[in-house]
Amino acid sequence: MASKRAKSDYVIRGILYLVAAVFALPAVYVIFSSFWTEGGFGLGQYQRLFRDYPSYLVALRNSFFYAVVITAGGLLLSVPVAYLFAKVRFRGRNSLFFIYIVIMMLPAQSTILGQYLLMQSLGWIDTRQALYLPLMLSPLTVFLLRQNLKLISAELIDATRLETNSFFVLLLRIVLPQIKGTIAAAGVLLFCESWNIIEQAMILLPRNEEIKPLSVMMGRYPEELRAACAAVYLAPVGVILLVFALRSLGGGKRAGER
Repeated sequence: MASKRAKSDYVIRGILYLVAAVFALPAVYVIFSSFWTEGGFGLGQYQRLFRDYPSYLVALRNSFFYAVVITAGGLLLSVPVAYLFAKVRFRGRNSLFFIYIVIMMLPAQSTILGQYLLMQSLGWIDTRQALYLPLMLSPLTVFLLRQNLKLISAELIDATRLETNSFFVLLLRIVLPQIKGTIAAAGVLLFCESWNIIEQAMILLPRNEEIKPLSVMMGRYPEELRAACAAVYLAPVGVILLVFALRSLGGGKRAGER
């Protein structure tokens, strides 16, 4: 029985690796293409990109800034909101959470007009905060954390409240250790989503070229350098996804050994 289960695990794992390899092929092709020049393989594309187009590094720095700020701020705000929906009883909680789910299902194009009008009334058009503040409170992150928080027993939380009345102590000692895996997964999703901002940046930052992210500026560079541009653009997300996948794989092996 154990041998059959082990064989089925290997088959499932092999299928998952195959699917992952198929999805990774476009990125691998772009990376190899970035090293191809007329004289063969080399760093010519990268040398020309960084030498002749310093604005590329500025846009790359902007993308890092937005992705880090949105991810950190989103996780910081989403944990207490998710705890509120999961463990605090108040009138209208389920209705308010239903509105959150509806917002999560709406495409970004349907809410961008409201964001633009709000930022315009605040005088924030063409400023950094116009881009990262609306994206911090992600309904998807709140939904994922709430589903995990519901699994924490009420007895454990009540026992902690007997020792302290501080909400922050409760979060640090009990809540965060219980949901750190979900926080990591939500952080990866939020970083990837904020790294690929396009519509919001084009509409909320229409004129200020110096603060636009690289996702918007990619089309400004010559076609013969597009492979190098895309390879550098893919690198941060690829590294984060690889580290997360290896960590998850290592955690699965340790669980299997136990």
